[in-house]
Amino acid sequence: MERKIIYSFQPGPAQLFPEVEHWIQVALRDGLLSRYHRDPVWKRLFAEAQTALADYLGLPNDWTVAFASSATEIWQILADAAADLSSLHFIQGEFGRRWLYFQKSLSPFAKAIEVEPHVPWEEQVDKASEKYRTVRYIGVVHVETSIGAWIPTLDRLRQAFPEAFIAIDATSSLGGLRLPWEAIDLAFASVQKCLGLPPGMGVLLISPKVSEYFKAMPRSRYNALGHLVQMAQSHEPVHTPNLLLIYLLARVLPQRLPLLQVEKELLMRAERLYDEVKQRGFEVSMPPLYRAPTVLALKWKNPEEALTIRQRAESAGLYLGWGHGEHRDTWFRIANFPAIPDAAYDKLLEVLCS
Repeated sequence: MERKIIYSFQPGPAQLFPEVEHWIQVALRDGLLSRYHRDPVWKRLFAEAQTALADYLGLPNDWTVAFASSATEIWQILADAAADLSSLHFIQGEFGRRWLYFQKSLSPFAKAIEVEPHVPWEEQVDKASEKYRTVRYIGVVHVETSIGAWIPTLDRLRQAFPEAFIAIDATSSLGGLRLPWEAIDLAFASVQKCLGLPPGMGVLLISPKVSEYFKAMPRSRYNALGHLVQMAQSHEPVHTPNLLLIYLLARVLPQRLPLLQVEKELLMRAERLYDEVKQRGFEVSMPPLYRAPTVLALKWKNPEEALTIRQRAESAGLYLGWGHGEHRDTWFRIANFPAIPDAAYDKLLEVLCS
C-alpha cells in the first residue's frame, strides 16, 4: 500500500488547495459533469472561469482566456499558428528545448539561443536583438522546471523586440508570480502547479494583437489558434473540455489571496528556503541571478544517500520532487507553490536535517 502524502513538493502534479475536495463534491452533487458542455449552464460556468482567472491574474480587459488539454498541446497550437513566422527561443533547460522541438518540426525559421547562467539577462537579450531583431515571434520559458531556473525579468524582451509576438511559457509561475502583460502577447500554463488544481488542462492567455492576427488564418486543425480564440470569446470550448477543471477555476480562484500578496510571500519563502537547504549540505543548481523562486533544484552527493533522504521524507508523508532526466537520482526538486503552507516547509526542513 502506498504511503499517504500529506504534503507534496513535486513541481507538478502538485499540492492541491484544500477547498478543491469540497468543490469536487459540489460538482458531483449537482450533476454538473453529466450536463452537455454547450448548454446554458456550462456556457455561464465557462465565462465564470475565464473571469475568475483574468481577475486573479490582473489580465487586461481586452485579453482572451482559452483552455486546452495541457501546456504541451499549447506548444503544438502555437507551432501550427506561427510556422510561417521567423522565431527565436531563449533556452535554459529541457522544457524550453521541447517547445523549440515543436516549433522546428513545423517551421524552418526557428532559431535558438542558450541562456548563459553567469551572464546578466539584459546583456544577453540586447546581444540577441542585434543579430535577430527582425524575428516575428519570441518564445521564453519563464520558470524552467527541469533545472530550477528562471528569467528574472521579461520586460527587456519588449524593448529589444518591439514588433515581435512574445510568448511566455509560464507553467511553473502562472498564479504564483505576476507577469508584465504590457510586455508580452501570449502566456500559457497548466493548472496543476501554482494554480493548485488537479492535472489535465492548460490555459492560454491571448492579447488582442495576437487575436486579430490569427483570427484570419485558415483553420487547418481542430484546435487552430484562430478558431480557439473565436470560440473562447463566445464562452465556448472547441471540443469537449475538462469540465471539472473549468468548474474548479471558477470556484477556487475567487477565494485566493490577491496575487500581489501571494507573490510577495513566495519570494520571501524562496529566499529562506535557499538559505536553509544550503546550510543542510545541498548544492543549489543555479547561480543566484537565475535561481527560480517557485521551483528549487538541489543536488545531493550520490544516488544512495539521495534515495535515503527521499524515503525518510516519504515516511513522514512528504513527497519530494525527483530530479529531471539525467539528474533524476541525485537532484531534488522542491515546489514553492501557493497551495503549500509554511508548516509543510518547516516539517520538510526538519526531515532534511535529521
